[in-house]
Amino acid sequence: MKSIVQQILNYGPAMMMPIILFVLALIFRQSVGKSARAALVVGVAFIGISAVLGAVFGAIGPTVDAIAKEFGLSLQSLDVGWPLTAAITWGVAISAAIIPIAFIVNIILLLLNWTKTFDADVWNYWHWAFSAVMVYMWTKNIWLAYLVAIIVEIIILKLADWTAPLAQRYFNISGTSLPHTETVNWAPINLALEKLIFSRVPSLEKVKADPEGLVKKFGVFGEPIMLGFYVGILLGILGRQPVVDIFKTGIYLSALMLLQGRMIGILMEGLLPIANGISEYFARSTRFQNREIYIGIDAGPIGLANPTSIFVGYLMLPLVILFAFIPGNKILPLADLAILPIFVMWAAAASRGNVIKTFLNGLVSVILVMYITNAFAVPLTDAAKAINYAIPAGVVLVSSLDAGGHILPFIVILPIVAFASGKPEMAIVPIIIGILYFLAWYYAKDQPVKIVQKMDLEEGANVEAN
Repeated sequence: MKSIVQQILNYGPAMMMPIILFVLALIFRQSVGKSARAALVVGVAFIGISAVLGAVFGAIGPTVDAIAKEFGLSLQSLDVGWPLTAAITWGVAISAAIIPIAFIVNIILLLLNWTKTFDADVWNYWHWAFSAVMVYMWTKNIWLAYLVAIIVEIIILKLADWTAPLAQRYFNISGTSLPHTETVNWAPINLALEKLIFSRVPSLEKVKADPEGLVKKFGVFGEPIMLGFYVGILLGILGRQPVVDIFKTGIYLSALMLLQGRMIGILMEGLLPIANGISEYFARSTRFQNREIYIGIDAGPIGLANPTSIFVGYLMLPLVILFAFIPGNKILPLADLAILPIFVMWAAAASRGNVIKTFLNGLVSVILVMYITNAFAVPLTDAAKAINYAIPAGVVLVSSLDAGGHILPFIVILPIVAFASGKPEMAIVPIIIGILYFLAWYYAKDQPVKIVQKMDLEEGANVEAN
């Protein structure tokens, strides 16, 4: 099973997503020709997304390293980045079973009408495998590990359903949802903070600090492509890079602002015909009449295509490095600094793109990410040792900001591990965070729909004004 799963992962989304979507389209009785074209367009989009991200991350990497050195950081524990975190997760033998288990659970939930999301993004099943591996490293109980993975999957699918109206409207991804653990699990917190605090501050609510408002105020100098350039220049200066490298960082972040959005447009060109065809099938079906089905996709490229998320995420980069000096922190944030925008994407959606509110709201998420990054360091390091991963010389622990993005698994895993291992004191903090998390969701449960209504009203008012 492990070798089969590894082969699927090796093919990557550019090859496997078209196959999965083509088969799915045929199951729902769509025409062969249209399905084949739509599926191929999705594959092409993933090639474009990978090319853009690879080029940008490769170019800004030296700047990030230089900033870390300028701040004088020399911790013995390292953020190794999400690719290595995923590789370590899949390398642990028990994780191979997660793909079939998670797929079957998803199908059962769809048949029972307990979710609207069909998660086609099998590569990001690693988030649920991560939960299983963390539990297994702490308890050595394989059945408990699989149970926790299933619990996390079910909750994430429900969160994807809940946030789908806002995701589709704000990120412009019709017919889809985002069952992506380390992003969507921040939605309850960000939506609750927006409702409770930031929407009640008149000065923040009135200021038009979204990309469209900035363009109206500053003209071409407020366009997203220019915002990316400003942030890149700032990062280059902070890293004391040569003038050429400062300019290069600015250009590449401008490219991310512009090109990633275009790639998501191509992705949706392929996904929409399939999503619409599935919706039409269910509308015609007597058994499933009036049911909505969403195609679950990876939120990473979506967050890294949103201008507000990119602008705020990279603006936070020096601040996150400074967080490394917080007492108790053991992890040097490094490899995952490039994906900071995905941790603030739901703060951006909650504020309808207001960069000031996104920054303030996202700051809460990022601080918690740092804390959880440390919490998962020991079991992730144990997992790395179990698969004989070559930990760099002098490094005591490995973790990643991406691992720290898993607040829901943290809430679910730590109390279970605490009582299973006879250390109930470990459960105190996650239980408190868990209670606050549930209260945040309950308080904000009406927000995805209400924010969409606000966006529609604002758009209508702008049309009338023009």
